[in-house]
Amino acid sequence: MSRSRSKSEPKAKPERPGLLERLRPQLEKLRRPKAAKPAAPVEAKEPVADRPAPPILKPPKPMGLASPAAAPGPSQTWLKPKAVQFNAGRIEISLPYQIGIAIGLFVILILLTVFRLGQIDQKSRYTDAGRASRAGAEGPVTGPANADSTSSERPAPSENSAASAGGATAAAGDNWIVIARSQLRKDLEPVSGHFKEHGIETGIVAFEKLRAYFADYGLDASSLPRGDGYFLVTRQTYDNPDRPGTDGYAAKQKIIEIGALYKGKAPQGYESFAPRYFSDAYGMKIN
Repeated sequence: MSRSRSKSEPKAKPERPGLLERLRPQLEKLRRPKAAKPAAPVEAKEPVADRPAPPILKPPKPMGLASPAAAPGPSQTWLKPKAVQFNAGRIEISLPYQIGIAIGLFVILILLTVFRLGQIDQKSRYTDAGRASRAGAEGPVTGPANADSTSSERPAPSENSAASAGGATAAAGDNWIVIARSQLRKDLEPVSGHFKEHGIETGIVAFEKLRAYFADYGLDASSLPRGDGYFLVTRQTYDNPDRPGTDGYAAKQKIIEIGALYKGKAPQGYESFAPRYFSDAYGMKIN
């Protein structure tokens, strides 16, 4: 029965601790004094440098009308110098250096231009004088039969009279009259003497020298024969011999008349120039 009672009686629950009992450990901690923490060493601070005092700003003045500037006195007057002025008997020039350089270059350019024009003019005069001397003033005289053919020079005009030129007045034309041509110089020498007897001065000129003359002065040498040979030409120059009414035409007619008289007069062993006897004379422009 005792066992049945014990089983039927409920078990007693354990008593919980009160609130005070639970808070007691925390209260004990609060009651204990806290240990003092060691103080940290204080670092020595550097003395602060003295700062300059801030500048005192003045309040701006109120904007107003600008006061008129005072008239400058004699000591304050500055005048811009003139480009050219006279000062104590001297001429003073005041120019920026850029303008001075430009003026200098312009003067140099003018001098070079004048110098170049002078050279061109001098060259032109020399060329004209050379033509006159080579085509006229220094012409050869017909030499003997045994003369060296390479020593012959260009023929030159002589002072023929109006009668010797077939009634034509002395002219300053630019045409020779070619009377004859031959491969041998000796064949032309008797012909030259024949025309001289009748008042017409002639000269013998080599083909090669004539070609060189044409090349020197820029003349057209296409009409000149090639190879070696000689021309018999008049010393005097005329106007166009192919145009009637000119002194060259009159001289050409006179040469044809005189040439017809050469029939049968050629020495033995020389060319006779038959049957035309110089009737085919023609003009040659040399200037």
